[in-house]
Amino acid sequence: MGGAIAAEIYLSYHAPQRLNLPFYNVLYPYVMFRPIESYSYETNETFAMSHFRSRAYVYTNEDGFRIPSPHYKLPKEKPPGQLRIAFLGGSLVELASTFDTALPGSLKRILLDRYRGRDIEVINAGIQSCVSRQSVAQLLFTVVDYHPDIVIIYDGGNDLGLPLTYESRANFPYNFQTMQEAWDLYRQERQQSLWRLALERSNLYRLVRARLHPDERKMTPTADAPFAGTNALAASRIIADRNYVGSHVAAYLSNWQRLIELSAAYHYQPVCVLTPTGGFAPEYAVPELMKSSHLDRETALQWLRALEMLFNEASRQIAEMRGAYPDAVFIDLARFLDPPEKYFWGGHIYDEANMVLAQRIYRDIRPLVERSLREVR
Repeated sequence: MGGAIAAEIYLSYHAPQRLNLPFYNVLYPYVMFRPIESYSYETNETFAMSHFRSRAYVYTNEDGFRIPSPHYKLPKEKPPGQLRIAFLGGSLVELASTFDTALPGSLKRILLDRYRGRDIEVINAGIQSCVSRQSVAQLLFTVVDYHPDIVIIYDGGNDLGLPLTYESRANFPYNFQTMQEAWDLYRQERQQSLWRLALERSNLYRLVRARLHPDERKMTPTADAPFAGTNALAASRIIADRNYVGSHVAAYLSNWQRLIELSAAYHYQPVCVLTPTGGFAPEYAVPELMKSSHLDRETALQWLRALEMLFNEASRQIAEMRGAYPDAVFIDLARFLDPPEKYFWGGHIYDEANMVLAQRIYRDIRPLVERSLREVR
């Protein structure tokens, strides 16, 4: 008994500090979370997205959509003759130093310059850390109220990357497993016997159980391994299981199918874009992963291999979707930005790179834009 107590004290003292996982949004019905509504924030510091040259200016309207200025008017009722485009997605849509340098703002600048004198609005409905299932819910419960003519879903990074970080289950949101564990712990404290509760919280018990049942071992996020989530899969497991890769990607792209099929009911033109990734260039991605996710070189290479398999399968299934949905626009940008060190900071895009992406997207949706402009006159 004395030895067990001593071991428990030792393990508790040397246990890695649990990570305080970041959460940037507010909880909200149906979509789970969205950006803070009617928000104005101007930073004093600069950020990597602008090469540390610009402060960040963030303003949102009453629905959490990012807008150019605090008093910018974005009425739900679309003015006559206006073309409205809505962008759905995660932080790659929402984030940049300013509205104008984010991807939706960059596209808006291109369109206003190309079609001078026309009334064009591009809505930034991005939600930091969201997956595509949340974007579809955001569309149904918020975005359609603004009557967009074109809806662009720009995603893939979170859906395909979460299995390696926080969540291996397709279409489950970022950090959802952590919330489940918090709820389970709350219930356990009120339902379990005291001896069982004490056992579950014992570092010694967890260590012994992990050794006896290695297949049941879960990875708890700590300050030393911030991206080893409780329900993540090892890269080696993903690489070895092609059935998992295929089914996970199919579940992700089922949200594109929903977006396309809903377009008939809500009268918009659907555009589906697979985001670019710098993960195919080991000379760039391996050092980034080793630094940001505290991985050794071999594990970082395995992560890249797993991500490449997921993105390759997504590209293959997207090619098949083009035949099934000939009226929708599909854009595969997975390998578009190269070399990655010119365009990426970590897993995100520099401000000026959003303009490069916007020009590429405009090239593919130009016929759609011009047809829509004729229809809204």
